[in-house]
Amino acid sequence: MDIQKIKEELVRYSRMCYDRGMICATGGNISCRVPGEEAILIKGTGSAFSDMTVDDVVKIDLDGNHLEGSVQKSKEWRFHAGIYKVRPDVNAVIHIHPPYATAIAANHEELPLVTNHAKGYLKKVPTVGISGSGSEELAENVLKEYSDPERVVILMKEHGLTSVGPDFRKAFFMAEMAEDTAKIALFSKLK
Repeated sequence: MDIQKIKEELVRYSRMCYDRGMICATGGNISCRVPGEEAILIKGTGSAFSDMTVDDVVKIDLDGNHLEGSVQKSKEWRFHAGIYKVRPDVNAVIHIHPPYATAIAANHEELPLVTNHAKGYLKKVPTVGISGSGSEELAENVLKEYSDPERVVILMKEHGLTSVGPDFRKAFFMAEMAEDTAKIALFSKLK
């Protein structure tokens, strides 16, 4: 797959996240590994998932050095690059702020897995503590969880969720399943 097609796929999944109500405005970020290189493509800062284009994608190396693109890299590049360093099985990372998962993260140490489906696929979804956006502390907290090769989703207190996968499709499905699970968990508390 050439780099242009990879960028187009990144844009397509960004818009899907927006269309499904899992992100608004310019929050969140999405990235993927560049095949055969020690580099990633990542959404530029200030770009909205809703109307993203390939011009909103920047290429950086795993140390955050700008390689290609006319926009500034996402401030969350540290945890994206770090995940690719510790998880050779991961080729896509999606960080979004879906409302139900974000609500669960506010008051729970982990996502309650209230369905067999969630238990089978998500296994465990821990919540990492509050850290500044783009901070090294946030990157360290995220990487601590993703060092576990079974981890596919984490919640971030006051900051949504991050999902990973071998491709965008799988990372998106894990994010979508986590948000649906959070919704069911919250509804299950209603009396």
